[in-house]
Amino acid sequence: MKVLLVSHTCQSRTEGQPKAFELARLGVELCVVVPQQWMHYGQWRPAQVPENAPFRFEVLPAKWAWCGPAQSYLHFYPGMEALIRDFKPDVIDLWEEPWSLVSLRTLRLRDRLCPDVPLVSETEQNIDKRLPPPFEPIRSRVLKGANFVVGRNAQSLEIVARKGFEGPSRVVPNAVDAELFHPLSEQERKEKREQLGWGEGEFWCGYVGRLVEEKGIGDLLDALVLCDSAIHVVIVGDGTHKPELEVQIGRLGLQERVQMRAGLPPSELAPLMGALDALVLPSRTTARWKEQFGRVLIEANACGVAAVGSDSGAIPDVVGQGGRIFPEGDDAALAEILVDLAGHPEEARRLGREGRRSVLERYTWARVAEAMKGIYEELLAARTAR
Repeated sequence: MKVLLVSHTCQSRTEGQPKAFELARLGVELCVVVPQQWMHYGQWRPAQVPENAPFRFEVLPAKWAWCGPAQSYLHFYPGMEALIRDFKPDVIDLWEEPWSLVSLRTLRLRDRLCPDVPLVSETEQNIDKRLPPPFEPIRSRVLKGANFVVGRNAQSLEIVARKGFEGPSRVVPNAVDAELFHPLSEQERKEKREQLGWGEGEFWCGYVGRLVEEKGIGDLLDALVLCDSAIHVVIVGDGTHKPELEVQIGRLGLQERVQMRAGLPPSELAPLMGALDALVLPSRTTARWKEQFGRVLIEANACGVAAVGSDSGAIPDVVGQGGRIFPEGDDAALAEILVDLAGHPEEARRLGREGRRSVLERYTWARVAEAMKGIYEELLAARTAR
């Protein structure tokens, strides 16, 4: 089985390439296409070539990789036609939103060069909105031509159905490296907390991710004011909202109870997460965005740490039995959860154990690769049966 996987996410050795390694381990002959350069949260990121990859890795120049208000959704690969002719895929997997130009151009190449090859379109969008030109017509055309849609959450599949997709679809979630993100031993945890300057008997909850307003970090700070002084917060990340958060910390008098740390690579982030008592993702829904998954939730759960999240978007489904949920924007409800977990540390540890079990069952790269391979096999069997 030869699969052409088109994915800017696979530029990264940690964000996307683990899925490619697992697909190859399952016997899929894979060709992964990534852009030479990609605008990643405001900075150009070059492709990270994998080491000893058991798959073909094609780094192609991307035209219109960043176009202001259109962001990256107009990018495409002038070299795609030659690659398809050379590789001759059995399945094409577009790990790109269906309204992106790269999806449309790849679909058209499929229709012209290999019309019998099934095409998978992947989406995370969980808000039903009409896109500005030219993206709504692009999405309509891609969904009309796709043979299967993979959604990162259940709401995304409801939306593509409303947009006219009538074919088969399935949720295949994000994943985490459960070997890198793993529970610390008691001694490791004690040493890491000492290194971080966390006192004995203190309850530390953490936020990890982009520092932007819609992530609701201000609600976490407001909740902290309502908690016992033994409860502390560490905020790990970078972003445009940082100055406002620093002002809020000072205004609320929380300087002694809040640490702010810059974003960390996964190898350094994992032990910090393992040292937490709980991870909090207090996202707030806006007119244009709501939480599409929340990868930090499964990273924390993989470390055996309880996850606490708002009810924005996909968060409740991801948290499951591995944590607690509160109404978004309700700092009093969040404070109540934190006080309860701080007062019942065994319950917090139990939630963390449940979260780790859920990660191993649903959210490892191996599980995700198995699900995707199953979809490829279904599509090829359906083609053979026609």
